[in-house]
Amino acid sequence: MTQGDILSAKGWQKNLQVDDVFYDLYLPLNPPVGTILVLPGWNFPRTSWLENSDLAKYAQQYGYALILPEMSTTIYESSYYPETTMRWNAIPGLEFINTRFIPTIQARHNLLLPGQNNTLLGLSTGGRGVALIALSNPDLFVAGASLSGDFSQENMPTDNLMRAVYGDREEFGDRWLGVDNPQARIAEWKMPLFLTHGTADEVVPESQSRLFYEKYRELHGNNQIIEYYPREGAGHDYDFWNSQLEAIFNFWEKIRMRS
Repeated sequence: MTQGDILSAKGWQKNLQVDDVFYDLYLPLNPPVGTILVLPGWNFPRTSWLENSDLAKYAQQYGYALILPEMSTTIYESSYYPETTMRWNAIPGLEFINTRFIPTIQARHNLLLPGQNNTLLGLSTGGRGVALIALSNPDLFVAGASLSGDFSQENMPTDNLMRAVYGDREEFGDRWLGVDNPQARIAEWKMPLFLTHGTADEVVPESQSRLFYEKYRELHGNNQIIEYYPREGAGHDYDFWNSQLEAIFNFWEKIRMRS
């Protein structure tokens, strides 16, 4: 069955809504072995993963449900400020996920419930979202995968997206190093994570993932629930991201079989 066949197969529910945010849902024919909350990159449509990778094929092969929200231009901020010039929606992206989206999915579909095999998948800004959602829901997700994400915005002090939400780094350093900084909160980390980044990434430096991983190792020693795989010469594109899916699903299956 081709990717196109899978995308048109039974099991898809499209253009569903939580408030004014659309999402698509895929349910396999048999009861799912787990659920993947799929986060797109910055300003990518929610269908981007499906249109540019073999994600649907792997989800069907392994028996996972897919939930794909339209997160567009959020950086998974928990708060807005007087200096915020870029507002994703009426409420911040992370607040929406935690207080509106997850509770609705739980009530409406009986998915993402505590005790289920819930996983997170995100690329670029969505990879940052994986980290922040995991940190704010420490017992809900059993594993995740973050590709080409950014985790330590203090190492990119001129980043326009971060400045548009948190204000200037020099004036509002507490926001840049606060609850929305995954690396600054690495001591709290609990979720097994497949972490990967291309060394030739010209959009998000590979150092973002490497420093996050090194900080985790510094604090947690041999408790290696984060596995980091830098990819020599890989860029910030679906050629790279798609190539990682088989390893990601194998990583998740290894964790599922242990539980």
